[in-house]
Formats: sequence, structure tokens, C-alpha cells
Amino acid sequence: MQPVLIVLSATVIGLFLAPIYLFSAFSGCLLATFLGSCFFLLRKHSRIAAVLLFFCFLVLSNLHYSLFFPIRQDIIDIDSLARKVKITGELTDVRHLTEGRSWVEVLVDSVALKTQLLPLESSLRVRLYLEEGTDQLFPGDIISCRSRMRKPRLFGTPGEFNWPRYMTSQHVDMTAWVKNVEKIEVLGRINRFPDRVMAQWRSQVAATIQGLMPEDRAYLVRALVLGEGRVIPDGIRRTLASSGISHLFAISGLHLGMIALLGYRFLLSIYRRCPRLLQWKPPQRVLPLLLLPLLLVYLLLTGDAVSTRRAFSLAALGAFFLCWRYHVRPLMLLASLALLSLLVNPLLLWQAGWQLSFAGAAGILLWQPLWQNTGHHRSSFYRYPMQLFFVTSAAMLATLPLVLLDFHLFAPVGVLANLICVPLITLFALPVGFLGLLFHSVYSFPAEILFQLCGATLDFVLSLAQWFSTLPALGGSYVFLSSSQYMAVAIFVLPLLLLPQLTRTTIQRIIPICFLLTILLWQFPLPQTAPLSLTMFSVGQGESMLLKNNDGQAVLIDGGGFYSDRFDVGERLLAPAFGALGVSELSAVMLTHDDLDHRKGLIFILNHFPVREFWSGIPFEFLHHSLQKALINNNINIRIIPAGWSQVASWSVGTLDVYKSRIVDSNKNNSSLVLHVNIHNHDDLLLTGDLERDGVLTLLDEGISNPVSLLKVPHHGSKFSATDHLIDQLMPKFCFVSVGYQNRYHLPASEVVNYLQDKNIPLYRTDVSGSLQALLSENGWQVKHWRQGFFVDIAP
Repeated sequence: MQPVLIVLSATVIGLFLAPIYLFSAFSGCLLATFLGSCFFLLRKHSRIAAVLLFFCFLVLSNLHYSLFFPIRQDIIDIDSLARKVKITGELTDVRHLTEGRSWVEVLVDSVALKTQLLPLESSLRVRLYLEEGTDQLFPGDIISCRSRMRKPRLFGTPGEFNWPRYMTSQHVDMTAWVKNVEKIEVLGRINRFPDRVMAQWRSQVAATIQGLMPEDRAYLVRALVLGEGRVIPDGIRRTLASSGISHLFAISGLHLGMIALLGYRFLLSIYRRCPRLLQWKPPQRVLPLLLLPLLLVYLLLTGDAVSTRRAFSLAALGAFFLCWRYHVRPLMLLASLALLSLLVNPLLLWQAGWQLSFAGAAGILLWQPLWQNTGHHRSSFYRYPMQLFFVTSAAMLATLPLVLLDFHLFAPVGVLANLICVPLITLFALPVGFLGLLFHSVYSFPAEILFQLCGATLDFVLSLAQWFSTLPALGGSYVFLSSSQYMAVAIFVLPLLLLPQLTRTTIQRIIPICFLLTILLWQFPLPQTAPLSLTMFSVGQGESMLLKNNDGQAVLIDGGGFYSDRFDVGERLLAPAFGALGVSELSAVMLTHDDLDHRKGLIFILNHFPVREFWSGIPFEFLHHSLQKALINNNINIRIIPAGWSQVASWSVGTLDVYKSRIVDSNKNNSSLVLHVNIHNHDDLLLTGDLERDGVLTLLDEGISNPVSLLKVPHHGSKFSATDHLIDQLMPKFCFVSVGYQNRYHLPASEVVNYLQDKNIPLYRTDVSGSLQALLSENGWQVKHWRQGFFVDIAP
């Protein structure tokens, strides 16, 4: 095995282990030094040396990961303020988003609370989000504004995207938000070349494109030509993803390669007209080097994305190797680049762009014998489509596990869609748009014509994508899997990718093993052994819980939800959590009451998971229109809970009763449904929705047959919910509460927290512990919380 592959494998494994287990700095350095010394002493023994080299880099990569997460007390102090501060610093980057929003990155050197300067250990890199407009801001501006600064943090739910790690990989320390550019004061400017020049030119080109054509078409052109894929509206983005062609609108190695090919053809035609040049050196040794400045400018213009940086690095190294007549295997070159990038920034390993870029390129190179030799003796009319089919299939197969893991989307129609759309974009739309860029600074009229041609082509591609996405059983669909199932997909794909590289004997050995491993991993996670479990998901200032029994029944109680439409709790938190927990269908979904922070996250779940029944205390015609639409579209049975206690006969473990208050109150919180589960006559649980004082007192008057061990305190721990009456009468062993981190309502109320402390009753909170899980065993309830990919016991 090549040393590069050994080191790359060790680095990847060491980084994957790092979030679960980190070596201490002293022991890790000592172990790495020992292994490295042994490697040099025993390097003549190839197998032993390979093992030593592997474990040495595994330890080093594990240590390297920890260096990217230093504990800075100044960041902790500013975050804990939970107040607006005045920040001053240099703007370093500007990016446009959908709906006129944008973000800028600021290198902050001054933070002040009113008139008091706060101490900083060093400059902070802050990502500042703006709701409206940034056309007046460019890199090099010295700006000042007032905003609340937040440290990126996890909600703490299974399957959640690791936002803090992503921001750290972008070298961002904190985030902030302002409404519009008018809230930002520009104090001065410094010369920041070439970033400022590129940003200004990009802004001018974007304004030209935006004024030439309809808005949606302009967004597609900007995405293709300028690399501004974030401006594409969410509806169009979903259409492109469902048809499997969204990658064509994200600047990647494909786009850089096409520009390099066109440039090479153009320079080759000139080079062949000069006999002296042909006598000097062959064109294939000189022209790639001449193209590098053009590719570098395009790389900087389109935002220096990971995939284009990888493609440019490959092009640069390939150009130098051709010039020096040095032969290197493309796969080894790709592996070397992957290793170098991880040595510089190990957090790239978790970036979807890095993963898809290298996986797609590796798949294409592994299938090189297939697409390179296909139709070798046939006409171009047959050969090129077949080669495109194999290249596209190889890239899609190699990236399939990663697409499922990162985007939870499976689009079988992508192979067919790419056969048609790739030539349209790479052979026409992209060259035309790139020529428009070249003409823009010289002569605007042909540039405008070229941009309009590019836009018309992309509009046609979008129409094709809409048609492809509607094909039955072929259009994109959401898939949420457990970690073992993602691994099963990867193991299933691996031998298919390696097939052209393997001998017949190796194929006969590897494929049966991979097939068996796929089947075994797909069966995990194992069925729940505890008779009952309650999982309270950390969904911010909202509420969502999952009740499961060992007969496979699962009831979702509420779905959380934010006021902003840009973060769907159901899609971003609940659905991945269901996949991680092995929940593929729901016996019932219960809406305690129709408040946004309980209802909004349910829409995605109702649309994408099989649900047998929907329980509500509100008649269908009074439900929110989004719920009505989801229930009708998915033909879900609706059960309206009557006043008083109602037993759910279908529940198979213990008894499950739902209560609706008999009082008529304009306050919908007091109409919240209450869920009570009795299993051992002494291990009951009670979930109280958002009941307030009148609702709680009425519930107690109705009577609860048994003591309660687990109590979900009402209304997120509000002091107006008579929680003390519940505690005095029911005397639970512990309580759960779902609240958002540093929420503006200051919940749970200090009165409730202090009262529970006085009663010596533990209160478990999602803002402190993340998602909570209570498992019922012979010894009663056991409480765990989500940490580093597992539910673990909460430390006392």
C-alpha cells in the first residue's frame, strides 16, 4: 500500500475518532514521538513500518483536531452577556444570500458594552448577517455596529448538522445580526487587494445580470458564472436537487475544467501557427502553465470554493508535472491533495463541499478504464454520450453515501438528467457566460447579449429539472437513515466503485463480504429493549417529544418551531433525529395546542414520514391551514380528543390516556392536551403541554390515578403555571423542561427552579443538557442526554 494512502487513511480515522475521544496533549505527543522513532528504526520491515506510520499519523491528526477548538474566555464572557454590544473591525468578505439577505465577515478588534471596552485575547472573526442590502460594503471597509454576539452552538439533537464545527472550519469565532446596512457605520477604508477589487467587479457584474432578465433567471446566471449559488431561491434549489443537477450550479472542478479546455483549444490554435514555438517545446508542456493565471482569476472571482480550489491545485500540479515530464498516477495525486488539505485544515473533512469534491473525482478516476475505453472504435455520436454516462454514474455513485448523509436526498433521475443537462451547461451556458465576463469590462453590449443567452439556456434547464423531478419513483425524495445504515450504503457502493480496478478473484472475495456487511449494518439499530422511553428533543424555545415502547409504537408529541421561516425544525432537527434513532414511521402525532412553537415543525414530519393518526383537541376546521393541507395531502386519520380523560386502546405497553380540559378559555394554553402513561403503577409520566394556572388546577381537580415519577413541567417552566401545585400533589422524582438557550422569556422561571431545588427534585433542561432521554428499567427511570453522538448518563 502506498505511504500516501496509509497516511491519508490514518488521518481520516484519527479525525473521525477525535470528537469521541481526544488524546491529552502530553500523552499524544509522547505516543506519536515513540511511534515515529520506531518507524525510522524499523522502516526496512515494510509491514511493521506501515502499521507504525498509520498509528503515528492517527495520533497526530487526533491532536491536530483539538488545536482548532481553543477555549477562549473572552468569547465565553461576551456570549454570556446576551446583550447588544458595539463591535468595530475590518470587513474581510461579503457574500449574498437569498431574498436580498447577505453576510459579511468582520475581523473585530474592539468590543464595547455601552462605554466600557471588553478585553479581547486577540481579534475575533465575526460573521455578521444582514437582512437587507450590502451593495455599499466591500472588503477593506472599517465598520462599526451594535449587535448581540453569539458563539455558534449545537442544539444537541441526534443527527444534527454540526454548525459550530462548520463555522470553526471557516475560522469564524462568533456570529451577529443586524437588520440592514443602515445600521452599519463605515469609519474608513484600507486597501485590500485583490479582495476589494474582485468584490467590486463581482458586484458590478451581478447588478448587470440582475437588470437584464427576470429575477429567478438572473439568480441562476449569477450562480453559474459568479459562483453565487446562495442567491438561488429555496424553491428553485429544491427543484434542482430533486432532479440531481444542483451540482451544476455550484462552481466546481467541472466548470474549471471546461474553462481550461476551452482556453487550451484557443491557445493551441495559436500555438500551432507558430513553427518556432512547435520546435521549441510541444504545446501540451507549455499551454497548461499559461492557463494557470486565467484559472486563478476565475477561482478568486467565484469565491474560492473548496471544490474549485481542489480542481485548481490539480491543474497546477498537473501543469508542472507535464512541463517536467514527471509521471504520477492521477489517484495518487488526488490522495496527496486530500492529505495536504487535511493537514492544513483538518475540519475540511466534515465539509460537504470537500467530501463531494474529492469523492466525485475519485469515483471518476476509479471508473477511468470504463469511460476511457468505451466506444473506442465507435463514432463520436455514440462514444461521447456513453462516456458522459459512465462519468456521471461514477460521480453519482461515489457521492451517494455523502449526499444521503449531508442532504438526506436520493434522486435516481439524476443520471438521466445529467446526460441532458451537463452538455447544455458545460458546452454552451458556461462558455457563453464566461465570455460575457470577459467582455463585461471591455464592451458591455456583447456581454449583455451573452448573459441573456446564458440565462435563456439555464431557464430551459430549469424547465427540464422541473419535469425530471416529477417523474414517478425517480424524482428526489428525502431519506433519513441511522449511522449504521449510512455505513451500509457506503460499504455497498465501495466494491461497485472498485470493480474496474479489481481482478476476477478479488471480486469474488470482496463482493460477498460487502454484501453481508451491508445486510448486517442495515438491520441496526437493534430494537428497543426498554419497555418505555421518552425523548425530549432540544429544539430551542419550543417543545417536541417522542414516546416509544418496545413493541415499535412511537408517538410524537408536538414538533417545535421558530418564528423565522429559514430554519425548519422538522427538517433540520426532528427528521435527522428520527433517522439516528431508527424511527421510520409514527403510530401517532399529537398536537397539544396550536401554537407556532409546538406546531410548525410537524409539517415536514407529516409530509415525509408515514403517520397513522393525528391527535388534536381542536376540530380540523380550526387548525392552522398548513396543518390542514399536510393532513389532507397525506390522507392521515384525524382523532379529535373530547373533553376529559380518553384512553388510547391501541397502545400496547401499560395504559396511555389523553386529557383535554373541560373549561372554555380564550387562552389556548389552558386547552393543551395532557398525556399520561401508567406502566408500573409507580413509574407514571405526565406531559402537561403549555397549561397555565387555571388549566393546571382543573387537571388536578379531575384527578390523576397514580403518583407520577416523570413530570414535564407546564409551559416551559413559567411561573404562571402553578407548577408548585403539581409538585405538591404528584411529588415526581424528576422533571423535564424544554427551553431555548438564553431565551428572551428567561424560562424556566427562577421561582420554579428554586422551588424544585427546595424540594430536592432534579430538573433536566434542554438548554443545558441538549436532548434528554428517559428510559424505563426495573429500577425505574434512567435519564440520559445527547453528547458526542450518544445518549449518555448525566453527570451529577
